[in-house]
Amino acid sequence: MTRQVRKRFLIGATAAAQVILLVHLTVLLYIYITQDSLMNNSEISALVPHGGLNMLLLNLALQAALCSGVLLGLYLFFRKTPSAEVFFFHFALLGFALSSLRALALPLALQLTSLFSLQPFSKLIMFGRFFTILCLFLSGLFSTGLTFQKQGGYLLIVFVIALIISTLMPLDCTAFQPSLMCRLGRDTGFSIAYYLISVFAVLNYIYAASLHSSRDYTYNALALLLVIAGMEICYYWAHLPAGIGGALLIAGGAVIFAQRTHAIYQWF
Repeated sequence: MTRQVRKRFLIGATAAAQVILLVHLTVLLYIYITQDSLMNNSEISALVPHGGLNMLLLNLALQAALCSGVLLGLYLFFRKTPSAEVFFFHFALLGFALSSLRALALPLALQLTSLFSLQPFSKLIMFGRFFTILCLFLSGLFSTGLTFQKQGGYLLIVFVIALIISTLMPLDCTAFQPSLMCRLGRDTGFSIAYYLISVFAVLNYIYAASLHSSRDYTYNALALLLVIAGMEICYYWAHLPAGIGGALLIAGGAVIFAQRTHAIYQWF
């Protein structure tokens, strides 16, 4: 991948994150205007079984705003570098921002005749979730010495894998867990695969630390651990104040990742 092509990819990802933030602001405005209809809608309690609707919407908007700001900061800070680690970390955050769009389930529920119609939308959110963790895995894999020339090809492979998994994933729209998401039909198998990839994403950086005899890679492993933990908190407990803590973990992990990756390559 040439530097110019890579730059276009990153600009596109950063711009997409800003669009997602605008969508959230539009949803919040829509919810404010139609709040009377929402309160009288019996389907809202099914979509948000644990309550905390206002906190949920604010945390999802915070998630989108965080990704938007971090992606813009990463692009400006690393715009002159060819680092594959930063490249895939960038797209991981875009996938995370995409998963925050489950807030759209609320306005959609007011227009649809059946909540089963939300199944394709839930699959889109699952795509963002799996795309995120696969990109984090590749970010760590490149730190171990994988060739830098095929970043676009690896990104396409990850995209296709996440698309296939999310398409084939069975969903049960008679229940919503977590909030605004159809429940997974085979939750155990998916969770095992997801968390195994998460573990190997962190282990990649630990291995890189041993391979390169650099403590900076160990800090990057810690950064990835914080980011993954924060994403899980935001996904499962966005309806609680704990969602804010999850966002702080992601922000802290992103800062550590940026600082230590900068120290590894000493670009400036």
